[in-house]
Amino acid sequence: MRPFRVIGVWFGLALGLLLTLSAYSDVRKGSAGIHSWRIWSHIFTLASEEFEGRGSGTKGNELAAYYIAERFAEYGLKPIGTSRYHDLQAPMDGSGYFQPFRVYVGAEAGKANRLEVDVNGKRLTFKVREDFMPDAAATTGGAKGELVFAGYGIHSSLAGHEDYTGLDVKGKAVLVLEGTPPVTEGPNLLRAYQSARAKARTAKEQGAVALVVIQKEDSPLPSFIGGRSTDTGIPVVILRRKAAEKLLGACGASLAELWQNPKARPLPNAQVSVQTEVVQKYGETANIIGVVEGTDPKLKDEYIIIGAHMDHLGWGYQGGSMYTGKLPAIHYGADDNASGTAGLLELAQYFAANPTKRSLIFMAFSGEELGLLGSAHYTRNPIIPLEKTVAMLNMDMIGRLRDNQLSVIGVDSSPAWSPLLDELNAEAGFNLATGGGGFGGGSDHASFLAKRIPVLFFFTGMHREYHTPADKPELINAAGEARVVRFVAGIAERIANAPERITYSEPRATPRRTGGPERGVRTYVGTIPDYSEDVKGLRLSGVREGSPAQKAGLRGGDVIVRFGNYKVENIYDYMDALNRYKPGDTVTVAVLRNGREIEVQLTLEARAE
Repeated sequence: MRPFRVIGVWFGLALGLLLTLSAYSDVRKGSAGIHSWRIWSHIFTLASEEFEGRGSGTKGNELAAYYIAERFAEYGLKPIGTSRYHDLQAPMDGSGYFQPFRVYVGAEAGKANRLEVDVNGKRLTFKVREDFMPDAAATTGGAKGELVFAGYGIHSSLAGHEDYTGLDVKGKAVLVLEGTPPVTEGPNLLRAYQSARAKARTAKEQGAVALVVIQKEDSPLPSFIGGRSTDTGIPVVILRRKAAEKLLGACGASLAELWQNPKARPLPNAQVSVQTEVVQKYGETANIIGVVEGTDPKLKDEYIIIGAHMDHLGWGYQGGSMYTGKLPAIHYGADDNASGTAGLLELAQYFAANPTKRSLIFMAFSGEELGLLGSAHYTRNPIIPLEKTVAMLNMDMIGRLRDNQLSVIGVDSSPAWSPLLDELNAEAGFNLATGGGGFGGGSDHASFLAKRIPVLFFFTGMHREYHTPADKPELINAAGEARVVRFVAGIAERIANAPERITYSEPRATPRRTGGPERGVRTYVGTIPDYSEDVKGLRLSGVREGSPAQKAGLRGGDVIVRFGNYKVENIYDYMDALNRYKPGDTVTVAVLRNGREIEVQLTLEARAE
């Protein structure tokens, strides 16, 4: 990609926004219909190379924000944010469409990274970025110790795999294989222990002072450290396979043999000296927010939010990628979620030309892929008071309609939803699959559900291209998406024009796999994490009705600092702690509430498949 082309696109979008913003109230260019060709055009733009996957806090993400803001201005939406994209302190004075906030974008290897191994008096020196990289789980510090091989570095009686049994690693550096042992049948119960972060926690619990993880495939090491940087208290490095072959060869061992027979064993006469430094990187991003004011003098002071997240995974370094290729690649995110963003823009132009009695807020969220950050930021810092918000309609991955199947989640968050969906679908003709609001943290509707606002989440289903570079525009069913967007428009029109606002009802607890933070664990708690602030612990935005968390007395605003026998400093500690217990266990949970630490007893339930 040519850098000057990106700069030109950014300048053009910014200039176009400045030229149209001042005249927003006089512009009504939206056509009366909802058209697949315009949806297709938006998706091809947002999922193009110039936008580089729209990773939160990146230049491509900023380009997408300006593109959306320019469309809002073109359609005549009222700005209620700021024009100062990078100013985190800017007042929401209506000068622009942005609501800026800070995001963690990843980490880089600092200057103080070193790995040396002394084998029988011979020193092997490995080069950072060429032979090894510090992992996001690494502490900033150093360690020395005898080298010990510990298989896959997994130690879990619940999962039936214990690499450390009979192995003394106290004060030693542990060498482990990446991933998990192969599973020939049934679910992989070891999946929760496969990350370097989980292996580092286990190694530290066993008394190790450092962890070295051998790559399974000999692929180039990225210059950028993916995933959230979480200090596990010991140096953690990822060692390239060819470098590991050199190391093990000097020890008289064979890497190929270790992969075939990963039995833990000492590596005599090998002493490790390792130093790691991880530098965290932050950036600015923004929600993009515009309003179509209602036509009724009284009802226009009530609002329906129509939302979609516009961010994706960028080059895949920020976490969440399922890409297994050796070279970095743009994750285009055509379905996830250029499709939802295109639907949002199409609805914005439609309702700008066809306003309703109540006002409509159009929100393109950023930071969703990092943990619903944009929607959580808005619900903590609402520009329009949340008590004036009637409902929230969320579109995420609506571009791959197949077999006429449309999923709508959140139907039990209001008694109005089921009859309304049935009535409108009689004409739309979808094979409609509906689910309760207890669906939880899969997308931005969860942030509003936690504030007791009725929600609906529209979704056309998963596919093999999800979170990979193969999620491209040419796979989009634009005609099918146009049908979905018309369906959403019909729902928005009905609730926005109704004489009475719809009411909220508490969703039923649904202990099922949801794609949220408890995914991959076998126990169900029912917590709803709040990712919008960096705190030491896990802050909750709420708990699910009828869940173990609610029964134990946990509530929104609590910060979990200990779960059973395990200290919790972040979401990863929490997930790891959940994996240490089984359904039916009762654990003591310590939380900070209003500045005081309190303890509650919580009984875990089984998570349904």
